Amino acid sequence: MGIYDNADSSYKAAGAETYYLPVLYTEDERSSYAAWGIKKEKLLMPFAIVTIIIDAFVLCATVVYLFAVQRQTPAFSVWLSCWGGVVGDVSYGVALVLTVLILKPLDWLFDKIMHRPEEPRMLQVTPKETGVSYLILRGTAVLARGLLPWEAWEDALAVETNEILLEGQRLRIGSNTIVSIYPPEKQKPWMDHPSEQISGTISLAYIRKNMQGYRASLEEQKKEAEWRRQNP
Repeated sequence: MGIYDNADSSYKAAGAETYYLPVLYTEDERSSYAAWGIKKEKLLMPFAIVTIIIDAFVLCATVVYLFAVQRQTPAFSVWLSCWGGVVGDVSYGVALVLTVLILKPLDWLFDKIMHRPEEPRMLQVTPKETGVSYLILRGTAVLARGLLPWEAWEDALAVETNEILLEGQRLRIGSNTIVSIYPPEKQKPWMDHPSEQISGTISLAYIRKNMQGYRASLEEQKKEAEWRRQNP
């Protein structure tokens, strides 16, 4: 959430901000993403199991090796007491590296082969002197842009359901998480989901309150400027 610089206006109210709001998938988008994520899980699960087995083997082999050397070389016990933890950490690190080398390339490959669904839309709203400007984005692509006069902005909001009506579409603001995408039996921590970078509030009720404060601040600045013109 960045600070808004009202460069095209003669007025500048303190606290003006640009809000970046995630738009929840439509039901069709959600079901499509869920089907893709479930299919991907089924394909990756065997490889994940193999990776876990490899990790366990690396850790067990390290422990067995340390104890075997200790039995053959009593003096090794002193060294083991000092550096055994380090060796264990190194073996654990090796296991993690193996996991990354196996699963990450496969994850990337499956995304390409299986045509990962489009990312959710993002709504960017910024207060200006004449109203609220907006951009509807998907990634870096701009799907729509415009400016709502202040009265139209108020009419477009449905704060009870956290929705806003733009471009003839009712956009519901919210984070697309594992819980919001998958059916209850598939809501597992490792399931794929969009990597939304959310900063600050996504509550339209709170944003509307801030926008009202911004507008009131503009009005006060206008009155002050007018008074100064009349009283030089």
